[in-house]
Amino acid sequence: MKVEILGCASAFAKDSINSSVLLWLREDNAVLLDCGYNVFPKIMEKGYADKINTILLSHAHQDHCGSAVTLLEYRHNILKQKTFVGGINWEKLLKLCDGDNAHEMIIPLHDAVKVETIDVPHAKGMECKALFVEDTLLYSGDSAISLLDTPEAKQAKIIIHDVHLTGNAGHVSLAELSNAMLDIRAKTYLTHYLPKDYKTLSEKAKRLSFADVATEGMIIDIDDFNEAQFSNG
Repeated sequence: MKVEILGCASAFAKDSINSSVLLWLREDNAVLLDCGYNVFPKIMEKGYADKINTILLSHAHQDHCGSAVTLLEYRHNILKQKTFVGGINWEKLLKLCDGDNAHEMIIPLHDAVKVETIDVPHAKGMECKALFVEDTLLYSGDSAISLLDTPEAKQAKIIIHDVHLTGNAGHVSLAELSNAMLDIRAKTYLTHYLPKDYKTLSEKAKRLSFADVATEGMIIDIDDFNEAQFSNG
């Protein structure tokens, strides 16, 4: 398996792709985690629409779900394919975007992909989840707390965690994330930042022994990554 970073930017980052991650189970089968308002064009550009058979959403802010239904519609109407969906409850989103016909496009997740969800605080009154997929990838779209001290973080091979340089009511700070154990930080990639913060974030992340700051187009081979960790440890 490998992880591909489609986008790594926060909501108001100009000319950057919203935070979105692909977990490639095989070359022709990928799980998409979050699909913000400008992610669908990137998927089309890369020719991935027919390879993404599962979409998981962390929450319903537009920079995380804004083009998810467009992708569903394209796969259903053009490719004649249904899509497994999960993460948050899609009912309201589907009803709002596609009316009573929405359920013709989707398949209940069931056992297609193994997914555990973790409730996280982010926006008051909104369902917000972290996603632990195939006992491999722990993904945090937006969270006001660190997930790096959870059992899932210990078990995960790769962690993609949102971060804010200083933290605020809805987003965890780099300082709080840095309280995690060294072995957890070493497999954690930081995401959901403004491009102007990249240099500072990258410098601090390196000093704090995080794996890296996620960048658009980054591909992480999970087996090679963990072999390198073991040999370096």
